Amino acid sequence: QHALAKQANADMIIMAACGERANEVVEIFTEFPHLDDPRTGRKLMERTTIICNTSNMPVAAREASVYTAMTIAEYYRSMGLKVLLLADSTSRWAQALREMSNRLEELPGPDAFPMDLPAVIANFYARAGFVYLNNGSTGSVTFIGTVSPAGGNLKEPVTESTKKAARCFYALSQQRADSKRYPAIDPMDSYSKYLEYPEIQEFLNKNVNETWVDMVMKTKNIIQRGREAFEQINILGDDGVPLDYHDRYWKAEIIDFVVLQQDAFDKIDCNTPLKRQRYMLEKVMQICDTNFHFDGFEQCSSYYKRIINALKQMNYSEFQSEEFYNYEKELETILNERRVQ
Repeated sequence: QHALAKQANADMIIMAACGERANEVVEIFTEFPHLDDPRTGRKLMERTTIICNTSNMPVAAREASVYTAMTIAEYYRSMGLKVLLLADSTSRWAQALREMSNRLEELPGPDAFPMDLPAVIANFYARAGFVYLNNGSTGSVTFIGTVSPAGGNLKEPVTESTKKAARCFYALSQQRADSKRYPAIDPMDSYSKYLEYPEIQEFLNKNVNETWVDMVMKTKNIIQRGREAFEQINILGDDGVPLDYHDRYWKAEIIDFVVLQQDAFDKIDCNTPLKRQRYMLEKVMQICDTNFHFDGFEQCSSYYKRIINALKQMNYSEFQSEEFYNYEKELETILNERRVQ
């Protein structure tokens, strides 16, 4: 949330701490005043509003906190500002709705949540969006909600309703977090239907290219095949699988290390413009489409590690700078060593 608040292209940040533990809320109040704002050079707290509601407060306050935050966001949107609203967590908001519904003796739905829970969540997400104002200016509210299902069950009603309402869902992976692969977002369990919107398609066609969607789907397919190859290598051992399995696995690792992983503490890699994303993804996909010759799996792994290192250095370099092109030349030299002509 700190990274999103710092790097978002927004004029106003609103955080709704909905049913959070008191120590987590205190952490927000103590850390946010010290965060530097990359846009203004001042402190991020100067353009941040925090709606505080801890878990020991009445359940009715939990419901009110998210609506208060959205109302404030809409107020600033009507002033022609771009607003980012972060709510943590909407699962505890839904739990408050469940408690209130039970006390009102309403007919319970799945897991005792209200019968109209999907409609309530959908109506709330629908309040976010882009507006054209009467004075000719524009404003927007971007809403990012956090679900924290008990036991990590992504099939429970709140998460399922959020998936349908938001149409864009990112599943966190404990395995990736333990492996220090950040952001710890699972590329396969996560999904996004935002490409169904014609406005998004038009934006991508104009600002990226018309093949972007196809390239993303191809990337996902390579990651899936790499994961399958890794499972076979784990079961049968390095010597028990063909060399093609190692090649497939390491090409998926290139996508993981270079495209999916991001360093929030690096001043360049923390924020990647679309032009740079396109350039790096096309570079990575060219490597994945290239055939290389290896004499064994040890040679294969060490070679791809060199490629990954060169690409990571490109990520840490200013885009299209002399340093960036020097690492790109180094990468080409490495690729020519074992490229099959």
